[in-house]
Amino acid sequence: MSVRWTLLSSLSTTARSSHSAAVTARGHLLLYSGELRPRIPVDGSLHVLDLEAASIPPEHVSVERNNNSWLVLHPGLAPSKSDQVHAQVQPEPRVGATTVYDARSDTLYLWGGRGGVDMAPLDRFQSGIFRTSVGDQALTDAEELRWDRLEATNEDAAEAPELRSYHASALVGGKLYIHAGCPSKGRLATLHAYDLASHTWEKRADAPGEPRGGTSIAAVALPSKEEQVIIRFGGFAGQELPTVTPPPLDVYTPSTDTWSALTPAADPVHGYPGPRSVHGLVPFTVTPSSKQSDKVPVALLYHGEKAPSSLGHAGAGEFWDDVWALFASPSSSSPGTISTEWKRLDVVGPEKPAPRGWFPSASYVTAEGKTRIVLTGGLLSANERSGEVWVGDIHL
Repeated sequence: MSVRWTLLSSLSTTARSSHSAAVTARGHLLLYSGELRPRIPVDGSLHVLDLEAASIPPEHVSVERNNNSWLVLHPGLAPSKSDQVHAQVQPEPRVGATTVYDARSDTLYLWGGRGGVDMAPLDRFQSGIFRTSVGDQALTDAEELRWDRLEATNEDAAEAPELRSYHASALVGGKLYIHAGCPSKGRLATLHAYDLASHTWEKRADAPGEPRGGTSIAAVALPSKEEQVIIRFGGFAGQELPTVTPPPLDVYTPSTDTWSALTPAADPVHGYPGPRSVHGLVPFTVTPSSKQSDKVPVALLYHGEKAPSSLGHAGAGEFWDDVWALFASPSSSSPGTISTEWKRLDVVGPEKPAPRGWFPSASYVTAEGKTRIVLTGGLLSANERSGEVWVGDIHL
């Protein structure tokens, strides 16, 4: 199993870290806010790049052409639509926020983040859930982006999440999950779910282990599971996580509101992925035609911070440049359970992204059913923010 990296774009105007990114079902990259200088948010526009068009022809991708293919949608004011929507508002630029794309409705959701050098989260209103349509018409015909701000029925209740940044988010079963992160002081281990149908927050079970920021979660389908689960790896709690070997993989099951732990077997040659934070973790989709055995890849783990900077958020630490696949299969010894293992991917091709961290997880599945990693920006070892967009094509 290998990964072939391709550089699609490199622009100073998209250079940033601690930003948000998502990819639509049609392969449109949606890049939002972040920082070019530490703790100072960049613009609040949505930067859009058609990754499928940018990848043609695959043998001779033109970075210069792609640099001129970005669409920039500036925030506009939205008309009122319902009691659960605030009109005439737009999200402020921010760092350490998350965006999640819902393919069923072609909608992008934004939550949380911090807005300035004081490192405090945004206020309750700005930290709430914003949404915008990112269908074909919105990304081709519009000159500005129309945001709605959703209002929960229990906005100020104990069930609502504490304000924070550098958290992780995932969409599962019509609910937006918010996990961990950094409030004004300390770190969190909490999990909350926002029901997009009832506009209600639910407090869910806290995760095991140390409270953390900069962790990554992904919604995946595991063998022997009848529902999508949320997996978690890494994070920062004063040190990069996890701190034990073999490293555990935490699993949250929504239907039972419970956490459990898996201990994947090591790669026979390369061992285990090292501890990391502000890294990538995305689901992997296997089409029936490409499935070769009961053992299938279900997630990809990549890059991230290996060791923090002595300057804190003002500096750059050490970073990883590896890609790992998590394989899962039904257990032969214990019916109803699964066996898991790590496999480090070989890098093929003439180029690959430099080590980095402080970027958002992003991926999509092509029309041919192939999973593509999308790596945008990030903080480099030279303490510079990258303006690159890379795609990683996985070969089984």
